[in-house]
Amino acid sequence: MGITWKSSFTYNNRKLVQLPCRFSEFYILVLCCVLSVLSGAQAQLLGPPSGFSFPPPGAALPPPGAALPPPGAALPPGVALPPLAAPPLLDNQVLNEIDNLDKEIRALTRNAALELEKNFSYCITNGEQEWNAVYGFNIKVQRFVQQCVMDMGADGTASQRLCNKGELELYFKNIWDLDSPKPNVNCNSSSWGIECDSGWSAAKQIDSNLHPSSNVVPSRHLFPKACCQGFFCPKGLTCMFPCPLGAFCPRAVLNETTGLCEPYGYQVTQREGNRQCGGAEKWSIVQATQEIFCPAGVFCPSTVDAHICTKGHYCPLGSTREYACSKLTTCRSERLEKQNLTSVGILFVAILAATLLLIFACSDWIMDIRMKSKSRARDLAQRQAATVSASELEGLVPMKESVECEAAILTRKLSNTEFRERPGSNGSEEFQVIEFGLSIFGETPGQLLRHGSMSMRIAEDGSSVGTSIPLCLVPVTLRPRDRIDVESFVEDDAMRSFTELQESQTKIEKEIAAALESMDHKVMNRDEDSETRHNMRPPIEVSFEDLSLFLKGSGKKILSNVTGKLSPGRVTAVMGPSGAGKTTFLNALAGKATHSRTTGVVLINGKPDSIQSYKSIIGFVPQDDIVHGNLTVEENLLFSANYRLPVGMSKRDKVLVVERIISALGLGSIRDSRVGTVENRGISGGQRKRVNVGLEMVMEPSLLILDEPTSGLDSTSSRLVLQALRREANMGVNVGVVLHQPSYGLFRMFDDVMFLAKGGRTVYLGPVSELEAYFESLDLVVPERINPPDHYIDALEGIVNPKNQPGFDPQILPLMWMVNKGYKIPPDLAALASDLQSGTMRGKKFMPVREPKRTCIQDFWTELQVYVCERKDLLLSSFYKVENKSGRTTPGFFSQFLTILRRLSTQRFREARVQFLDYTILLMAGTCLGYLSDMKDTSLGSKGYFYTLIALSLLVMIASLRTFSNDKLTFWRESASGINRVAYFVAKDVVDLFNVTIKPFIYLSMFYFFSNPRSSFLSNFTVTLVLVYCVTGIAYISSILFQPAPAQLWSVFLPIMATLIITVKPHGFLLKLQYLSYARYANEAYVVANAVNYGGVWITTRCAMLKTLNYSVERWMPCLVILVMYGVVARGIALICLFTSNRGRQK
Repeated sequence: MGITWKSSFTYNNRKLVQLPCRFSEFYILVLCCVLSVLSGAQAQLLGPPSGFSFPPPGAALPPPGAALPPPGAALPPGVALPPLAAPPLLDNQVLNEIDNLDKEIRALTRNAALELEKNFSYCITNGEQEWNAVYGFNIKVQRFVQQCVMDMGADGTASQRLCNKGELELYFKNIWDLDSPKPNVNCNSSSWGIECDSGWSAAKQIDSNLHPSSNVVPSRHLFPKACCQGFFCPKGLTCMFPCPLGAFCPRAVLNETTGLCEPYGYQVTQREGNRQCGGAEKWSIVQATQEIFCPAGVFCPSTVDAHICTKGHYCPLGSTREYACSKLTTCRSERLEKQNLTSVGILFVAILAATLLLIFACSDWIMDIRMKSKSRARDLAQRQAATVSASELEGLVPMKESVECEAAILTRKLSNTEFRERPGSNGSEEFQVIEFGLSIFGETPGQLLRHGSMSMRIAEDGSSVGTSIPLCLVPVTLRPRDRIDVESFVEDDAMRSFTELQESQTKIEKEIAAALESMDHKVMNRDEDSETRHNMRPPIEVSFEDLSLFLKGSGKKILSNVTGKLSPGRVTAVMGPSGAGKTTFLNALAGKATHSRTTGVVLINGKPDSIQSYKSIIGFVPQDDIVHGNLTVEENLLFSANYRLPVGMSKRDKVLVVERIISALGLGSIRDSRVGTVENRGISGGQRKRVNVGLEMVMEPSLLILDEPTSGLDSTSSRLVLQALRREANMGVNVGVVLHQPSYGLFRMFDDVMFLAKGGRTVYLGPVSELEAYFESLDLVVPERINPPDHYIDALEGIVNPKNQPGFDPQILPLMWMVNKGYKIPPDLAALASDLQSGTMRGKKFMPVREPKRTCIQDFWTELQVYVCERKDLLLSSFYKVENKSGRTTPGFFSQFLTILRRLSTQRFREARVQFLDYTILLMAGTCLGYLSDMKDTSLGSKGYFYTLIALSLLVMIASLRTFSNDKLTFWRESASGINRVAYFVAKDVVDLFNVTIKPFIYLSMFYFFSNPRSSFLSNFTVTLVLVYCVTGIAYISSILFQPAPAQLWSVFLPIMATLIITVKPHGFLLKLQYLSYARYANEAYVVANAVNYGGVWITTRCAMLKTLNYSVERWMPCLVILVMYGVVARGIALICLFTSNRGRQK
């Protein structure tokens, strides 16, 4: 009698060993005793398996035969796993086989590393290091390796089933098309066994001594078996390869319904009438072999173990461990694939917003404190001046008496025949000269400094009235009006008197300025050279002879044969009807007539020098009020003074000049008010006009040209401006003013007047005092209660006629002036001059010479030639440096850079509302695009950055247009006045670096935490930073070259096209064009930064994705460098455009 008994061990529901035995009943007891002894010895020798623990006392065990939960699964309360059976003892043969298998696998991975470096260098930086990470487990202690050795048993060792180098080459060469394997010695059309099917392998011939590193594919047909757990066996190859970390490779299970081997999905293999599934099939890109990847929400510490991700952790697809969620997030459920970082992004934005608010608030607070400090300093200076000791005032009495004496003497010498009374007047309207200085010391200096400024009441002829004086004392009442600082224009005794008077007044000025030294905490040296101010303002006389201007295109004559001069120390008014060429004339003198051809002679102090050589001492006030609207009145004037006054001038003297101009123009009450813009109203229009004039007066020019400075002003403001100009003229400044129909009181404040008729011909150029007498000689008598300038302009328009001349033609007035002065008669007026001299002119009309008709093609060709010539001249003049003959050296690059940088920083802080609007839009864009971005692991996030490239580039470029577009007019004016354009550009760029740095933070604070890529925040910020730097430079070019509307269209078109080009498969010209797109390098940097974080089982997917996009992991840093170089080159082009574009407006 016998018993058949089967002893088996099971682990994780998998049968490991089955031993059938037949014993007689006699030996059963003996066998049991022996087994009990052996089992005790084995337990003491091996101990419990790893992870084994006995159930607690009283714990309920599952019933026999019940299925056990998978590893890592939660058990019901009060239920514990039974003790696992100890693994069987491994004999020496098995241990040797494991050692051999370990060596074979290590050799195999080394060969795989070399193969990858050879074929996939674009996605592998260090093949051995990458593959050590892929197979970074100890093979000897892996349970699936031991299981594989024992499963193979005597049917061919496991080491004989591993792929060699030749089979690896076949696999990797065909890795992108594994469903169509290449034929080889084992699997081809004539030889295809079960070992060639998916998930199956065979052992190589025993007599085959091929080394694992051999390139020859060995013959493998022995003992075909299913692929071991933890290995995969490709279709068309008879070998097996270990699965990488991050993979889950159990044996396949037949799905009776579909007939497929799950989870791999390949067809079941028929063997001996039975359908059997093998092991894992292949390892390739995730789209084709996602079944081999460890599922999302599960982590696989080995290739045969899978554990559910616990609470507080997340496990992406292909994880080898579970990752702890951020402390700022809540991971309350199991099997999480990603953590929700939305709360982190919101917190990040809140911190960033609070920081920015603090910066802007503190900056405004600091500027307010600074402004109040200056105000207190001015008040303190007033109080200190008010407490000047009586002894110091008494010391000034001799000086006062000397001034009064000299002023009285000089006044008697020069003011005897200043003006004649108008016909019919009773003499009460005559403008008498008031002696200067008689009541200067009637009040203390403290009273003179009332309200932080000092003013002077000026009579209509420019003389001082009352007791208040300007901060810079000047002899504003000296007569005649042609008194200047050049000896050739005054008598010797008058020159000596004037010099002595000025020296005395300079001393008084120093005494008053001493009260302001507390503003800079400096001590004034009363023994300074009194000639310093004179040396800074050398006199300029501009004389011109036969000056004519012709339009370059049509050749039309717009200024005709003008002869005369503008003298220093005199205010000259240029008047005439509209279209007479008044502004054109002054533009020609100032060197700003770039669109016309000039003939004739222009002399500077008697020399044929270029007016540009004296640019640093020439002030030009445009008709439009071009000022910085977001700066205060005082800040505008200080900025102009800081970059235009001489380099050696102290800060105290600059402040003194600014204070004098503020006082002279009556701007003391609004000195701390912002000028304002069209959108944000500030000071009034009249006050803005005075600030416009003050910007040029503050640089203490020698020649001051003003284009309609009184337009839009009331009579009081106009008088205030002209009084300030009178003061400048009395200091030796040559002042030329274009204006329309001033009142008689304002008209008499001018020294000289120039009337131009239509066609740009001179009708009169001389003293105001002789104007009426000259026109009376032409029978043009001014009626009662009619303003003389208005009457003369009406005569030039042909509205009024001389007495007894009803057919009078105003075109003869320029000819009569030429005949009167003995000037050369131009050819076009020769016939008219002959008739005039012969007395046959009466009743004739002047008939201008008709220009010949021109065809459209001729006009087009002429215009084209003119355009090319103009552009050529402007380009050459952009880089041509004119010799400075003014004697004044203005601050250099570094000083102007710091001045402009401070101004721009102040302006940027005052634009906080605009900045926060930009930041809000970026936040919204980051939120939407982060939510919509395709950051799936299956594509390695390669599709998640296209929208970022478009949106971020577009928003940044449009915002960067404001850098230069908003300040074009002010830049043209400042460039014409001599500002360092390189310093201006660099300062603009430096200020913009704040936005270049902060905008990537703002955008990524939403985009990164909503899209949640695998790349780090730092790498994303680095790429975004250089991208923003690049597109900002490109935006500079369009903002400088184009007007705002086309610049915005260009800023929309460029990012879209640059990004769309890289989304299509490149070929031919499109491939070359793609390499010029900045978006390509930005996208490559984003994708590579994300791809390098996909290791282990993801390495084949990474290589496939980078190959498709033609990217390389080694080009991450070069891409950043290219983007930075794009930004630098774009800024260089923008700087060149700043020099060359609109060059005519910068003169």
